[in-house]
Amino acid sequence: MKILNQIAGGDGAAKFLLGLEDAHTVETLYMHDKELSLTYHSTVCVSSQVGCAVGCRFCATGAQGFIRDLSAEEIFGQVAVCDRYRAGAGCPPIDAVVFAGMGEPLFNDGNVTRAIEKIAGETDIRGFELATAGIVPKIRGLTGFVREKNIRLRLNLSLHATTDEQRALLIPMTKKYGVKAILDAASDFAEATGTTARVRYMLIKGVNDSDADIGRLTGLLKGRPLKLIISSYNDNNMNGLSPVGPLDVLEFYSKIRDNVDCDIFHNFGGEVLGGCGQLRQARKIS
Repeated sequence: MKILNQIAGGDGAAKFLLGLEDAHTVETLYMHDKELSLTYHSTVCVSSQVGCAVGCRFCATGAQGFIRDLSAEEIFGQVAVCDRYRAGAGCPPIDAVVFAGMGEPLFNDGNVTRAIEKIAGETDIRGFELATAGIVPKIRGLTGFVREKNIRLRLNLSLHATTDEQRALLIPMTKKYGVKAILDAASDFAEATGTTARVRYMLIKGVNDSDADIGRLTGLLKGRPLKLIISSYNDNNMNGLSPVGPLDVLEFYSKIRDNVDCDIFHNFGGEVLGGCGQLRQARKIS
């Protein structure tokens, strides 16, 4: 694995373009939370696949299609690259690895779980997060892995809509795994592992940001072991999709916070195009 390029932002994030042995590339993000405002303060966001087959309408990775899974060693290699960088930059030891880069981790669950075991066994890293579009049987399988191996892992569910019809326009896989089914699976995971699963909700102007959405979202989440994380869509120049402004995010949050456990997402890496849905295979980072 070779670093083809890297770029650092002023927010403590650094993005790496990594060349693989077969000439494909992936992007990886290191994040240093200097303000100590988040759960973890020195984090690696790793890719699990070259490309992605899910095809989320808002995602730059998915627009490139799926090429192949990454091996456990290639996933571990991303952590090693970021660990060398953070040591040289004088950042604290890595305390978490987040599977939220390129690819759907649960479509490569065998290599992802092997990578988690390798990281936990060969480093001092003990915190893990995994972001998924919601593959229900794979979430249930992950529950068994986490409990059996005693791994500390938090689930992040990409929801982004409040009805099956609305979500299917953004995430076609919704036709197979509907909103209620994926929320039930996330809730079951949280209860079985003693965690609070996070539900990501990116606001897209005129698509999922109405008062009706707030009402439906409240009904879907209230009383579950889930925490809503609100953000704006990262503008990837996708046709028909526009981000909302910071004040719109605050307004949405203010209308729902009294009824649902929620917070506003800190968008690390946006300055270097390393935010949610922005990682992609590329020849170089500009």
